[in-house]
Amino acid sequence: MQQHWAPDHYDDKLGFVSAMARDLVDLLQPQRGERILDVGSGTGNLTYEIARTGADVVGIDVSSDMVRQARAKYPEIPFLEANAETFPHIRAF
Repeated sequence: MQQHWAPDHYDDKLGFVSAMARDLVDLLQPQRGERILDVGSGTGNLTYEIARTGADVVGIDVSSDMVRQARAKYPEIPFLEANAETFPHIRAF
């Protein structure tokens, strides 16, 4: 199911969501080399915060618009358009 989001609007008007969740990254304590799947990664802000810890992170979102924005902002992080319910991961996260 394709979902349409306005990624620029999301970053401009709803960026507080990522800002409020940054403490969650500290709480989860990602470790260098740990494989993490960020489900619903949106425009990639929290995925980036996880990557900064040295964890091996992949972001997925069902919205191609959000994935496109995340890839543009953070080209060094893999972002995939995918649904977590049907995501065909081969390696464990």
